Amino acid sequence: MTHSLHRQGTRESLERDFVVLSCSAKGYNNTWYGEKGREFLAILLRNNPVNWGDMKTGNFLYVDPQEVLAKVSNNTILEACFDSKENVLNAIKELKQADLGISVVISGVHEVVDEIAREAGLPGVHTREWSLGVHGNTDRLPDPKVMEFTTMCGHGMVGRDLVLQLIGNIKKGRCTAREASIEMGKCCSCGNFNVTRSQELIKKNIPLWVLHDEA
Repeated sequence: MTHSLHRQGTRESLERDFVVLSCSAKGYNNTWYGEKGREFLAILLRNNPVNWGDMKTGNFLYVDPQEVLAKVSNNTILEACFDSKENVLNAIKELKQADLGISVVISGVHEVVDEIAREAGLPGVHTREWSLGVHGNTDRLPDPKVMEFTTMCGHGMVGRDLVLQLIGNIKKGRCTAREASIEMGKCCSCGNFNVTRSQELIKKNIPLWVLHDEA
């Protein structure tokens, strides 16, 4: 899925950032996908995702998890974000064993995804999609450190100004790194936003940010 490909950051950081998703296919499984989708989510939830959701209902950071599961339909996209290769590998092994008959996508550093597929006993990666980067007037883009947060929502729902406001609130003692990360994550309905990675980025970069009223 192209919307999960454009995450930015260091190789070290991105190696702990994975999105696993599945979606119905019109004309193929959109008459029976819902039941298998719930089984898909149940397997992912057993393997400790840091965020997850249904694009039509929202993610569990602001919607009751039981409501998300209950509302899985035949026409939707289900997604979960992981901060550990081991947890993704275990989930893929379970999905292979379950053989649900639905396509599964893993978004992450491609060499690491290759390792997961191989270690899970799969014959290989069926199809690849690549991000070719951002082109055009890139001077209008936010600061690269801010884009490490905003690109964790492929639909662009985590805004630059929100990130900066929350960073300011942390520096002023109004919220913690986790609370700020959850607020950002609530904006990403699909559940793509990696709240663990967000906290790591905040702790790493918070000394580098200066509030306007501190300058």
